[in-house]
Amino acid sequence: MSTPSAGLTLSRSRITPWKVAIRALRLCEHEHFVRHLLRLDGLTRRERFGRGVSDDWIARYAAETDWRRGAVLGCWIDGTLRGAAELRRYGTSSSRTGETALSIESPFQNHGLGSLLARRIVVIARNRRIATLSMFIAAGNWRMRSIAQKLGARMAFAGGQIEVELTLDPATAVTLAEE
Repeated sequence: MSTPSAGLTLSRSRITPWKVAIRALRLCEHEHFVRHLLRLDGLTRRERFGRGVSDDWIARYAAETDWRRGAVLGCWIDGTLRGAAELRRYGTSSSRTGETALSIESPFQNHGLGSLLARRIVVIARNRRIATLSMFIAAGNWRMRSIAQKLGARMAFAGGQIEVELTLDPATAVTLAEE
């Protein structure tokens, strides 16, 4: 599942001089995931978790990651995990529904990395037989709303957030190879 991009990475606005690798995290890389989540600033934490959360809360949240039933896709920039896309399956291991969430540290936002992670986590979800993928977005999080629109998701306002639902096609030989 590794797709390293050596050298320069194109962004919407300019070329970014980072070495970027997108790949699935392994259980032994759990601490990288925790450190990434702890580096999220206050606004990014609110956008990611739907509210302000403490460092202790993040540590507990990350400890609940089910590495066998779900997936964590990482965006490594110059060797440090700077973004993550999570896939959490609802219910039993045979459930066809799941939830995804993305986080990109502030200095690395607005370079297309969130869109890249979102597209890749959708492929992973399809390959794991997820038929319906949900996401909850803070109403003011225009970046995630844009990503959801690009993915063709249905969106509905629910209180101060937007419920996003994506209906996924079954896996194909192409999606299996892409992963």
